[in-house]
Amino acid sequence: MTRPRVALIITTWYEASHADVLATGLVAGYDWDGGTIEPRVEVVSAYLEQRGISAKGRDKPDIGVDFLTEHGVPLYPTPAEAMGCGRPGVNVDGVVIIGEHGDYEDNEYGQKVYPRRRLFDSALSAMISADRFVPVFNDKHLAWNFTDARDMYDNARRLGVPLLAGSTVPISWRRPVGTQWPYGAPMDRAICVGYGGFEVYGYHTLEGLQAFTERRRGGESGAVEVRGHLDDQVAEGLAGLDPDLLRTAVAAHPIEESRIDAALEQVTEVITIRHADGLESAIVMSKELSSWGVAATGPGGTQACELHLQGAPHSHFLFLGRAAETLIIDGAAPYPVERTLFTGGILDHAIRNARGAVDPASPQLDVSYTVPDHIPDTGVPLEPYQHRSN
Repeated sequence: MTRPRVALIITTWYEASHADVLATGLVAGYDWDGGTIEPRVEVVSAYLEQRGISAKGRDKPDIGVDFLTEHGVPLYPTPAEAMGCGRPGVNVDGVVIIGEHGDYEDNEYGQKVYPRRRLFDSALSAMISADRFVPVFNDKHLAWNFTDARDMYDNARRLGVPLLAGSTVPISWRRPVGTQWPYGAPMDRAICVGYGGFEVYGYHTLEGLQAFTERRRGGESGAVEVRGHLDDQVAEGLAGLDPDLLRTAVAAHPIEESRIDAALEQVTEVITIRHADGLESAIVMSKELSSWGVAATGPGGTQACELHLQGAPHSHFLFLGRAAETLIIDGAAPYPVERTLFTGGILDHAIRNARGAVDPASPQLDVSYTVPDHIPDTGVPLEPYQHRSN
């Protein structure tokens, strides 16, 4: 059976970059428990914007060119040529955009100005010119600012382009295995506690939070107020949270009881969210942690778990790769792209609010959606494992 043909549009490709851990699987198969799971698509073309650049001022050897050459995937100098495989038109069945990493500027709010909107528009322009529209998967959030993200989302819907984006965090393993908020149950409060930089990992933490909150009664109804707390604002952000629920979220990490207080003392950022239906949710980032933990409570009780990701060889990217494949094979997203539109918008608003650029009120985040009870091909029902080499 012929596999769907895919074009890769990538900013840069070096060891352990998002291109390496995601695109490698789409080309050559996914490293899984000492073996390989074959991809269900065929990568037939690629555009690579920057070669061997990890971040401004820090070069890393490029591995993408040699890898693609070894596997017979031609590189093209523009996204449009990759879409056409060197010929006029759109001669692929889907596009995967990996606009993460590379030598791009930070703006005045500390946001990395990745060209995801530009790369998406290049792909969309090729489709409009050819009058052929194919699915697009976008790694991580749609764009660094909500205005661009909303335009990407709206243009995809207007033109009938199936679109998916997101993080591995919501679809990877849970400890305890299979922990989810009971589908359709009411929820009052939720907190996800993670680590890392405000933008880079705050996004992942928001996606982990949303994977719980979106399952509540009525689904997601949007956010009416978002506050970001940095530096001397952190204490104020923490003061507004349920202390017992916060400790429960921290305790969901693989952490000793004696370290919980230390984790709470090393908080670097807080985002608090008031949803349109009255739900109060938040993310908390701590330098003492190296994973994600979520806790949510409602009239029926409290649920908490670790959102577990594997270290090298990063096999959890199989779940993201399978989602991209399903999008392209079925022509429909296996879960709503609105999750990523919403979390990216929260992050953008919180970053600006923390620096006094916008008020907490967030009428633009009127993003409503529901999620299916079951999402196929995720790690949620699976036991996490330690990688075993051949």
